[in-house]
Amino acid sequence: MVSIGDSDAKREHGPVGAHTAHYLDVVDKYRNERERSYHYHHLTINLRINGPVDAAKMANAVEKLCAKNPALRSYFAGSAGHWTQNFAAPGDVGAFSHQKFDDPELDWKKTAWDIVNRLKEETFDVLKPPLFKVVLLEFPSIAVILTKWHHIVCDGWGIVVALNQLLGLYAAEFAGVDAPIPALPVADYIALSEQQNAWLQSPDGEKELQWWRDTIGDHAYVRTPLAERPQGILSVCMENLSANDSARLQKLADAAGYHVSFLVYAAFLSALRTFTGSDDVLVTFVKANRDKSTGHIVGNFADWVTVRHRAKSEESRAETAAIYQKDVNEAKSHYVPYWSVVKDLCPGQYFKDFGLTPYSFDFTPPLPPAIDVGAPISFGFLHELEVIPYRLTATDIFCRMSMHTHPGEDLPRIDIGLIYHSGHLQKASVEKVLADMKHELAETLKTA
Repeated sequence: MVSIGDSDAKREHGPVGAHTAHYLDVVDKYRNERERSYHYHHLTINLRINGPVDAAKMANAVEKLCAKNPALRSYFAGSAGHWTQNFAAPGDVGAFSHQKFDDPELDWKKTAWDIVNRLKEETFDVLKPPLFKVVLLEFPSIAVILTKWHHIVCDGWGIVVALNQLLGLYAAEFAGVDAPIPALPVADYIALSEQQNAWLQSPDGEKELQWWRDTIGDHAYVRTPLAERPQGILSVCMENLSANDSARLQKLADAAGYHVSFLVYAAFLSALRTFTGSDDVLVTFVKANRDKSTGHIVGNFADWVTVRHRAKSEESRAETAAIYQKDVNEAKSHYVPYWSVVKDLCPGQYFKDFGLTPYSFDFTPPLPPAIDVGAPISFGFLHELEVIPYRLTATDIFCRMSMHTHPGEDLPRIDIGLIYHSGHLQKASVEKVLADMKHELAETLKTA
């Protein structure tokens, strides 16, 4: 068993944040693990490694990763109103597994994708570890690292931090040295949450909260967690753009100086205006909620942030996207309460490219020349925002956009998913919104 560094949490358990406690209250109502785990809170990201493969060294690297990051050892105990966050010993997390394939004729990509899809269907239980998984697939000519993360312990930024650290630890195992991973900014992980909660109750914290009340009015923080609704009520309409159209939209967005997501959500706003008959909508997006002191912490600090969208129907698509970007950037400048004790955000070129973070970091552990980290074969989560019609409830319909490379393709596609409350909305209506979105994007390309 590896030792715990002096920057790791010393307590075996501690209080949870208000939002995490609420989430746990909700999932505790369900009686089986699948309902309790709630698949929406799972993220997957996977890497390909060319070079030396040693399962024992990877297992050691995963254990050291757990030792370094208390969030990855988290699990929860208690009942409604009385939750505690517990930390397993690094050697007891059980996050790592290994599969070896000796057949040189085996199609490794197909095999890896099959396992990725099975992994996506597996569930976590927040009442016991692990709440993340690392699976090493070893083929004769290549190795693939599959990872799955419960959102309660790690957000998208945190995943990149953790993967950077994992690869650095793995490389260090080969080199026989300690990985250059920075110490956590606080001696006790739980203390960070306590400090944040105290600040939120201070005059400065109250001032920030008042900005949100003034901006959104009664709708500030009204969004209802998806976990509050039984899974059967949520439905999804999915569509993906061609790789060529995705690349053209990306190029158009780059030329305009904003992320491609603003074009997608401008199309969604237009479709929602038609659907609701109103120009008044609320826009919800993901904010990293990090600064330089928390950039290297693995956890989940991100939060959904809601702003009132000001674009009107007579404005052009480009103007709508630009106004949306202005709304988002203004909201990003204001503090949002951390969503839970185990919140985090992370560094790396990966998320800087997606415009989610107000800070830039340069922490990529050096890898030995023999280890070449290739392009991911799967991105279960890259970037997502919500846009909510003002006259509908907070989770009646929202748009999830992701970009990832499909099996057998080299260029990423834009995937669009409209997740909606099927008890309130008819599938045909949502399909019409999705069709209107695609029409708007097609018209955007025509005017490029």
